Amino acid sequence: MRDYVPRRRLLAVSLSLAATMPAAWAQDAATLDTVTVVAERATTATKTETALTETPQAISVVSSDLFRERGALNLQDTLRYSAGVTAEAFGLDTRADVSTVRGLDPVQYLDGMRQLFNYSPIARPEVYTLDRVEVLRGPSSVLYGAGGNGGIINAISKRPQFLPAGELALQYGSFDRKQVQLDVTGPLNDDDTLAGRVVAVARDSGMQTDRLPDDRLLLSPSLTWRPGDRTEVTLIGLFQRDETGSSQQFLPVVSTLQASGPRRLDVSTFLGDEDYDRLDARQNAATLLVEHRLNDTTTLRSSSRYVDARTTFQQIFPDVYATPSNPFNADGLVERDAYAIKPHIRIFTTDNNAEYAFDTGAFSHRLLVGLDYSEFRQSSHSAFGRITPIDIYDPVSTGVVAPEYVRDPDQRNTQVGLYLQDQIRYADRVSLVLGLRRDRARSTTEGSDTQTDEATTFKVGVIGEVAAGWSPYVSYSESFLPVAGLDFYGDAFKPVRGSQYEAGVKWAPNRTALVTANVYRIEETNRATNDPENVLNTVQTGEIRSQGFELEGAFVIAGDIALNTNYSYNDAEVTRSNFAPEVGQRLSDMPRHLASAWAAKTFAVSDDAQLRVGLGGRYVGATMSTAGDGVLRTPGYTLADALVAYELRDWSLSLNATNLFDRQYYAPCRAFGDCFTGTGRSLVGTVAYRF
Repeated sequence: MRDYVPRRRLLAVSLSLAATMPAAWAQDAATLDTVTVVAERATTATKTETALTETPQAISVVSSDLFRERGALNLQDTLRYSAGVTAEAFGLDTRADVSTVRGLDPVQYLDGMRQLFNYSPIARPEVYTLDRVEVLRGPSSVLYGAGGNGGIINAISKRPQFLPAGELALQYGSFDRKQVQLDVTGPLNDDDTLAGRVVAVARDSGMQTDRLPDDRLLLSPSLTWRPGDRTEVTLIGLFQRDETGSSQQFLPVVSTLQASGPRRLDVSTFLGDEDYDRLDARQNAATLLVEHRLNDTTTLRSSSRYVDARTTFQQIFPDVYATPSNPFNADGLVERDAYAIKPHIRIFTTDNNAEYAFDTGAFSHRLLVGLDYSEFRQSSHSAFGRITPIDIYDPVSTGVVAPEYVRDPDQRNTQVGLYLQDQIRYADRVSLVLGLRRDRARSTTEGSDTQTDEATTFKVGVIGEVAAGWSPYVSYSESFLPVAGLDFYGDAFKPVRGSQYEAGVKWAPNRTALVTANVYRIEETNRATNDPENVLNTVQTGEIRSQGFELEGAFVIAGDIALNTNYSYNDAEVTRSNFAPEVGQRLSDMPRHLASAWAAKTFAVSDDAQLRVGLGGRYVGATMSTAGDGVLRTPGYTLADALVAYELRDWSLSLNATNLFDRQYYAPCRAFGDCFTGTGRSLVGTVAYRF
């Protein structure tokens, strides 16, 4: 494993920063916060803080205490128990946090600003820096412009608090995972106008895939300034360094799903080269969040972020695509290819809006007018070539001559959007939400003509409390997602377009229960998929129809048992495509059925000690994959997760187990010839001191 010397220095710096905080922080011992089981409000759906029961669209909120309780180690893990979400759509995959929502691709946001713009790898978010994750299901371009038809996954960063608190924790777990994490926050001056926070993570770990590290160094300092009751300014910094490799080895389907006994490869099999394979990412970012209330009716908000990211991604993978049914050559070996890319990515995003509250007779309005802008730049070098074959049953990599890097055309993509939204409330029982947006997006690739795309999108929704706690709703929304870059042959991608009709009901009999049921239908065009003729290329199929229903509930029931449950049915079908065999077929790799349940309870051991236990189960249904040779079915799977945590005053000791029974599964396998391995059992123990 590579030695990451700067890690010790960074952790020492973060610890020394914490030590210099005011001594008053240590005077009041912090206790374990109550786990937030039933969320009441969210910001992603409307860009205003709005009650879920006044939002005419399906949205899920997962608090940090809840996803940490369930053992989440990355962003996609946080969504394992959310309705309509296939959290780990391609299994154990360190290249990106890939989830699907309602069978379609969502767009990843951080603090309300788009984070990912294309398929180039950048450092993945660290869950320890997050306060919560919100999932808005369905098209959402009216407020965000660049919104996918699956919806938006919006992670919300931790921010400085004016109440002193701190935590220092040590973790040890499967694959020799060793992690130190620190989170300290509180006021920085006597008049409580300035607060600071330091979040730091240092990890040295292996992973399920043999011979690859999963190391991380992260420091996120932040400051909040409140010069008065009406103004708040927050600055969040991020310095992140990751050293890992691609956990997915694209193992042959004939040696995994379709094999048994000694011919079935272990999910830990590594078919690359230890001296070549790597996924090293560096990211520096600064986020500025400003809110100012001019008066009791008008609020101004501004959010901006700049990101500078550099990544080196190199992987050797087996060529199972030429002849999926028999990828072996005459010597019984499998040919291999090497792919590499070194992108330098710079992103600037800003979103500025004004909220104005006023009344017209019996109607109260919250009018939101905003302008947002994003600029994405990428310069990169890449390489591809055939290298030495390998015996996949005795994988020893030899004689690798790395292909030479060549310079790729520079890319620049900008988007500017003007949006208008009115939330109209009548008799404090009925809410009507109207939204309109105009976008202009420009994509420039060096050596090619500039591509300009314009769109107007619209949304409307109504929700009303017709009886105590019962709020039915209907809504319509549209999406417009410019796709950056070129395909393998140098052609620019078209924007992904879509629309959704949704109807449902939200039942909130009290503050300890919220149940949502809904049905929906989404039409999507210009969807990006794998090219059946070239595994390195991405094509845009003609049209997808996704329809289904979802049930999601969060409760605190008798005996203070916290319970989260959901079930989702999704029928996603390709209705038009230039690849004839998939027309009329289920959308590849997307399960029809998803279900999960998580329950947890705290037991008092003594006056200052408590025991918390949790148990969960999640089911992901079978998937289908269509290619020229026919249809391949990957079976569904059921996994169990568990928690045992003991709290004694300022100390806590917890053990998380995900995939408790170490079920081996694939998520999914594809008719192209490869299988994506699932995440095996992970045990992580955490000792934490809170002050």
